[in-house]
Amino acid sequence: MYLDQILRKVKKLLVLLLGLILSGTTFSAELDSVLTVKNSPFFKDLINKKEPIQPLRSPKFGFINPQHKDLKRRTFQFFTLQKRLYLHFNGSGLLYQLDNPNDSILSFKRIDDTENYNYNLEAFLFTHGNEIYNIGGYGYWKTSGTLRKYNYKDFEWDAEPVDQEIHMPYADQLGTFGQLAWFNTHTQHLYIPYQRIINEGVKTNKEDEQYEKKVYRLDLKTKIWKKLGKTHPDYFELLQNTKWVLPTDSGQLICFNHKVYQINFEENTIKENDDPSLMQSLERINYDHVAYYHNQTIYYLNGKTQQYDSVKVRSASFEKSDFKVWKKSNTGTILGIAPIFIILAAAAARKREAKKKRAEVLESAQQQKPIGAAVKIKFNQTERQLLRLLLDKSKQNETTNITEINYALGIKDKNIGLQKKVRSDVMNSINEKFNFLQEDDTDLICNLRSQEDKRYFEYFIDKSNIELLEIMLKEGDD
Repeated sequence: MYLDQILRKVKKLLVLLLGLILSGTTFSAELDSVLTVKNSPFFKDLINKKEPIQPLRSPKFGFINPQHKDLKRRTFQFFTLQKRLYLHFNGSGLLYQLDNPNDSILSFKRIDDTENYNYNLEAFLFTHGNEIYNIGGYGYWKTSGTLRKYNYKDFEWDAEPVDQEIHMPYADQLGTFGQLAWFNTHTQHLYIPYQRIINEGVKTNKEDEQYEKKVYRLDLKTKIWKKLGKTHPDYFELLQNTKWVLPTDSGQLICFNHKVYQINFEENTIKENDDPSLMQSLERINYDHVAYYHNQTIYYLNGKTQQYDSVKVRSASFEKSDFKVWKKSNTGTILGIAPIFIILAAAAARKREAKKKRAEVLESAQQQKPIGAAVKIKFNQTERQLLRLLLDKSKQNETTNITEINYALGIKDKNIGLQKKVRSDVMNSINEKFNFLQEDDTDLICNLRSQEDKRYFEYFIDKSNIELLEIMLKEGDD
């Protein structure tokens, strides 16, 4: 019986393995291990660039001719790193490296060991230093904000934890064959103009609910996202209506409505150029071309004719537009300073009211009128007894020690702890009541260190308040 159980388990395992092989969801030997591209001066110049070239925008034209049916349907990206040319299939993790840069036919050999290649369609691919990254993408009925880094040791992609999940703008939905996110190799900042959140497992009533129109920046060093502000509506409209987007050294070039726009993420500026000849030259770089921007020049190769050309895009020819990449949100500032304004406004109102009450008290005393009920301060009998002691001694330019205060409060025979508490409670109560008539937080009962013993305080009434205190105590006796 025990042997039968083992045989049944082995049989189930074999059936499972056979199903996985036939399903094609895991790595398959059918995937092209080598891909070829016709060499040209375009690729030679690209490889010889001193600086790494970030992934070129994906063409629709078949510069390469993969045999696997899945790869035939995918767009691809060329990029350079350490003067080596790479080929990457959009949304797959499938990575190829050029093996023979000097031959007439370039051979790209597969260097990754990715098993599943359907989880990150339209992910944003970028490089820094020796590392290759991609982030976000669509797969399994939803988008994600996962950051991944290619692992040269095991030839797979490892997740790099970030502080929050931010979704990439889904470029394919716009009909563009460029990338809407942008990475600055110098600052190590990754920018996205808005989020496109797709979750087909959750019902939504409005298409707009899938957009979060806010600009975010990821610091690659700290792996922390920062929200910069609301996506400017004019910039958002550009991205929704254009068919032509090309990444640049500072952000993006966008052709729309007979103008060319230059987007600068680091400076949060958008400049425009209405030269029709420039607009027409750029729009001719279409789906048949592979192209990239470098030092104010666009280099492009026509896959059909193999024509290699370039066009200058001088930054000096652009002028500032009347909108930016994002609008800084004032909500946080307002929320931050609102309590300060409230406190200041309340303090100012309190000062005005206190000044009015104080003036009323003094005026009533000068005219021999009783103080209005609204401004009377009601000191209890214990407080009045202490105030009379302090007032009499202060009028003689003398201070009152704690022994005399304990006697006035009737606590001279109590323990030291209780004496201290009662003194503190009574004096705090007096000062709080007195502050009702003050412009500032001024104490009626003041203190200073005893000259005989610095461990203790002695107390007095400030000269500026003696007259007012006499009036208040007199009114209380009437």
